[in-house]
Amino acid sequence: MKKLFFFAAAMFAAMTINATELFDGSHAVTWDTPLNLEAAKFADAQPGQKIVLTFTDAKEMVEENEELVNKGSVVEFKVLDVWDHLAGSREALRLFNDGSVEQFLTEKAVEQLKANGLQIVGKEFTLTHVELTNGKELKEGITVWTGFFWADNWSTLELYKEGYNYVDFSKIDAIRFYSEAANNSYYIKFMKGWDAADKFAEMGDMTAGEGYVELKLTDGLRTSVSEAGHWLVQFNKESIDPFNVTDIVLVPIETPTAIENTNANPNATKRIVNGQVVITREGKTFNMLGVEVR
Repeated sequence: MKKLFFFAAAMFAAMTINATELFDGSHAVTWDTPLNLEAAKFADAQPGQKIVLTFTDAKEMVEENEELVNKGSVVEFKVLDVWDHLAGSREALRLFNDGSVEQFLTEKAVEQLKANGLQIVGKEFTLTHVELTNGKELKEGITVWTGFFWADNWSTLELYKEGYNYVDFSKIDAIRFYSEAANNSYYIKFMKGWDAADKFAEMGDMTAGEGYVELKLTDGLRTSVSEAGHWLVQFNKESIDPFNVTDIVLVPIETPTAIENTNANPNATKRIVNGQVVITREGKTFNMLGVEVR
């Protein structure tokens, strides 16, 4: 029993050490009074970590059928001084009453934060604590979004364009939608808007893998998804239990520059750095597209 106690205490201590406090106090957030966190606070940030906001008094009361209903307070994560949305952040994200919310960091988000810092802005809630802490390991590929999104009856995950508009889609083979669904009998629709012409694909256009469904990209799809103003990914649980959606990842086209040279050279090794697969060969490091990483 003592061994179990000390092991648990050590694990808790490790998690505490890896948490970086970014803000502690009371800050009333409105569109005119954001909380700004300078770039220096993110000097040690890593892809896969998460920013956790703790908040109170998140309310937007709207009258419906002669009753006031709390529609929740809008919150946005923006790149300080640039005003772009943080890569991988959700559109239409709302906070309710008192609680916390997590924003997981993609590789692009870390790049933005280290260069400029973060602005947390929105409508009528109070921030009491913000920290950067352990999150999860990113999937292989280019992560557009990662986190936890509850898919139930016609639940829609909405993503800002900054999550993908920096990517060269001519080098992308497919998009994978990862989830914790019990099986693949749910429904998914991938689109840029709510009109019929705005649909990119649905479940019947995708193939199933282990823990994900995958959409292979044609040249037409590469153009349309890359130019979209935002992505909407809608889920319906159908006959299975509700489940978490966990990642949306771009799968690069495998190029002979990276892959064949790795096989030909016994001294070449693959490893994961900051959530991405890299290849080390003759003292140099390359990504999966064969581009040297410095």
